Amino acid sequence: MKTSQKIHTVLLFLGAAILTCSCSGIRDMQVQVMRPAVITVPGEIQKIALLNRSIPASQSAIEGTLTGEMPKQDKALSNECISALNATLLESARFEVKRLEYTMNAADPNSLSFGAPLDWKTVDTMCARLGVDGLLVLEYFDSDFTLDNAAGTTAQAVQSVLNGGQTSIEASGTATATCGFRVYYAKKQVIPYEDEFRFKKKWRERANTAAEAVGKLIKRNPALKEVSYETGIEFARSIVPLYIWEHRDMYKGKKGEMERAERQALAKDWEGALQTWMSAYDSATKNKVKAKAALNIALAYEVLGNLKEAQKWAGTAYVDGGKRAMLEYAEIIDQRVREQNRLEEQLKTFE
Repeated sequence: MKTSQKIHTVLLFLGAAILTCSCSGIRDMQVQVMRPAVITVPGEIQKIALLNRSIPASQSAIEGTLTGEMPKQDKALSNECISALNATLLESARFEVKRLEYTMNAADPNSLSFGAPLDWKTVDTMCARLGVDGLLVLEYFDSDFTLDNAAGTTAQAVQSVLNGGQTSIEASGTATATCGFRVYYAKKQVIPYEDEFRFKKKWRERANTAAEAVGKLIKRNPALKEVSYETGIEFARSIVPLYIWEHRDMYKGKKGEMERAERQALAKDWEGALQTWMSAYDSATKNKVKAKAALNIALAYEVLGNLKEAQKWAGTAYVDGGKRAMLEYAEIIDQRVREQNRLEEQLKTFE
């Protein structure tokens, strides 16, 4: 086959593929949904104060030599974590947040594990003075940076020498922050949450020599500072309900009410689209058309916040259409309904 013929064939194939994609009967939609927090803090705790109680009482010379940590670095890094935690929580409506500017020594002298909790007299006094319901306390904090695959880096170095130093070398390391958090609820004198939280981040450096690549990584302070800050962000996100964007399928309309409802949905008129899809469902004579309208009705109800109706119509879509995608959507809505009680509890406001 001549080159011109080959090009012509490829162009025809690509044109057909593009036409097929553009004529697909499904439109990819992104909807914003609120998911409950991974960690549930009692709803009664509406006002909370943040305290850094993770400062080691002492730091051994051996630990400092092995980790490369400098004096006061533990305090600075744990404060980075608290700063990020505070900033992220302030963006959420879940808590009214106050931050205690002073720090306290960790109950565990090395700040590597949970020690004895704060006594309730101290908790009560602090909460009363600050006008809060409870305390979120960073009880211990440890950060570390390790060089990954030292043997592999050595092998790259040997290859670089054999190539006259022309081969670049990549060295990678992992920065890790490990935290222990407790929540103290003053009114009931209980600790509703106590657990370890860990966050890791990879770092890579490329250079012409192994010494240069490793040398860049050994300057670990920026990596430790960043991973400490991001740990605070990640923990905050785990204790507050979050809006996230999720993928949903919506059936397109080729003509009539299905086409009109599609345009209404794209224009964010979900109430109007819902009524139009309802009319399309009632007037449809074929099950496959009813199924498509029913799934779109379920999507409209989900966007409008009525999960019970969304659940009913998602089930109707699967019964009428029998498609796996319809069953999967029904399962998504079922999961959201199951999460709803936990979400409502997390968002509950107490007088």
